[in-house]
Amino acid sequence: MHRRTALSALLLAGGGVIGLGLTRPWERVWSAGAPPRPAAFLNICAHPDDDLYFLNPDVMQALDGGNAVTSVYLTAGEANGVNAQLGEGRKPKPDFEGYAAARQYGIRAAYAAMATGNPDSAWRREVRHVGDAVYETATLAAAPHVTLAFLNLRAPVDGPGANRLEWLWDGRRDAQPYLRPTDSPLPAAGRLTRDEVFAILASLLDTAEPTVVRTLDPAPEHLKYSEDDVEYSDHTDHLYAAWFAVEAVRRHRRAGEAVQVQSYRGYFNKYWPRNLSPAVYERKFSYLDIYGWADGHPCAVPYGCGDLQVGTRSRAKRYGRSQTYRHPGGTTWLVAYPDGLAAFAVFGGTALMWRRGTDPGAWSAPEPVGGENLLPCLSVVSTPDGRVHLFGVRQDLALAGPRLAVVHGEQAVPGGPVVWAELGNPDAGGDPARAREVGMPVAVADADGGLSVFTRDFDRGAAMRARAAGGSWGPWIRLGGKGIRDALVAVSAGPRTDLYAVTDDELLCWSRDSPAGRFGEPRVLLREAMDGTLSAARTAAGGHGPVLVGHADGATLTVLLDGVATTVPAGGGTGAPAGLFRDGRLRLLRRDDAGRVGITEAHRPGDTPVWSASAALFTGAPAVTVDSRGRAYAAVVGADGRLWTCALDGAAKETRWQHAPAPGTLRPAQA
Repeated sequence: MHRRTALSALLLAGGGVIGLGLTRPWERVWSAGAPPRPAAFLNICAHPDDDLYFLNPDVMQALDGGNAVTSVYLTAGEANGVNAQLGEGRKPKPDFEGYAAARQYGIRAAYAAMATGNPDSAWRREVRHVGDAVYETATLAAAPHVTLAFLNLRAPVDGPGANRLEWLWDGRRDAQPYLRPTDSPLPAAGRLTRDEVFAILASLLDTAEPTVVRTLDPAPEHLKYSEDDVEYSDHTDHLYAAWFAVEAVRRHRRAGEAVQVQSYRGYFNKYWPRNLSPAVYERKFSYLDIYGWADGHPCAVPYGCGDLQVGTRSRAKRYGRSQTYRHPGGTTWLVAYPDGLAAFAVFGGTALMWRRGTDPGAWSAPEPVGGENLLPCLSVVSTPDGRVHLFGVRQDLALAGPRLAVVHGEQAVPGGPVVWAELGNPDAGGDPARAREVGMPVAVADADGGLSVFTRDFDRGAAMRARAAGGSWGPWIRLGGKGIRDALVAVSAGPRTDLYAVTDDELLCWSRDSPAGRFGEPRVLLREAMDGTLSAARTAAGGHGPVLVGHADGATLTVLLDGVATTVPAGGGTGAPAGLFRDGRLRLLRRDDAGRVGITEAHRPGDTPVWSASAALFTGAPAVTVDSRGRAYAAVVGADGRLWTCALDGAAKETRWQHAPAPGTLRPAQA
């Protein structure tokens, strides 16, 4: 059977039941025979403009590099059907088809401007068929690697015609109507079933061949909570678009393809610290101005050349001032390994490992090390006996909602297979809604041979669970704290352990003097507007070095060393910085304003760092570690799926990055 036909058939076969895993543990084999592919991106959104508000600047950085980008919008986003500025004044009569067409006009113009610099660049619009289902695509004529796809599912909020993606997801509707936007090449309005939505996403995954799938927030945070009601921070269609995307990727994986997944916070960004530099912020919103027809330039179509409900007010909607990953990546995924190094990542919900021996250029092809339905990031800890421990979060999707649990993958012997077990989460056993917001875990190896794992709980405080040296896990213990972000750092030095967290304007620290001791109340170490990122540098001995804290607008970083805080220019950029502290000098790596790796020269912590750009677009955060011979290396997981590494032994401008293979086709092992 042709691969595309087989894949589409598999996704159609999903029916109305969400798979929580196969009937036996799924064994995987990675084929490294295929040549590496360039980075390609599939963005799965609920509405036109979700990507401009929440996924940018990542989208424009991908387009800057000439990468293939396909963006799909599940709903028409026609709302109340009125394409007019919000506020007082006389409004035109509702025209749902016209308003949907205006939004599509605006998103085409924004993408044309991002890709070519000309918002009026021409598009080729077509109707695509998947079985009996139809949808519309638009391909940019001057840049045919840029495609937009529109399913046009109805999305009015109120009234007898109200529709929600939620109802299609959970089976309250067998099918949802879609409209035909004015001037669309679609022959007529119609209906799409749940299976047909998955079949269309299967076709797009197959034809776009993405290395990275980007979508919205699958676990938005609550604003208000009672046992009878939860008010969430995000649009319900954002949530269910994310669930459709995640489930489609999982079925795609079972059909043999492995991709990285990134999820982005939506409306909750308005409560999150700003993290975009002024230059990136202005460029991002210039495309929202195009989308919103903010200049009111002459327009030849009666429905309008953009979304006037956004119009000149795009900046007033504060959720666009940041770009925040829902599951931020930490910097501990590169570790010393017997006679070399190992790097870990998650593709398609499965953990995989690259490794090398004493030859820095001899990285293996990535090997699966288990896990199922894992969220995109892992915290990795090496214990003194040479074993590696992986910590992540498993998210199982069900019709009624997701189930999340912290998981632990452990090597029984150094270099041996990884065995996985669930550790639950601090809010498990109560209201399932509370258990859906567990943060990404971080862990440390304790001085007595045990382990401690930490995560953020539903109340936005810190929680921990400890394992004794004999192997038994204790209960989850709440450590308190308020308003902490999903970025924790745990640092051990001898018997002492410090846990760090940031709020929107504070750096907090909990401490205990021994593994058998208790953490006290958190201390406030720093007060300043934060950007939500936090990490710790490595030392020449492979341990933890200075704590690194990001500040608002990507302008500065604070380096906390021996209780002394020094704030230095950050060179723009977003995400957690990685660092190496050796011989009293510090080297830093961070995603820069172009989405690539910014790296500094070695400098004293109080000096102004000199940044240089290097490497390719990447996902997650950089990592630094030191091997058994004392040689320091940095790594990123490229958006192309390859592991990129460099030695930290020369000038930043002369840094040479080498790539290890990307994962090939993922297929079930032969029985």
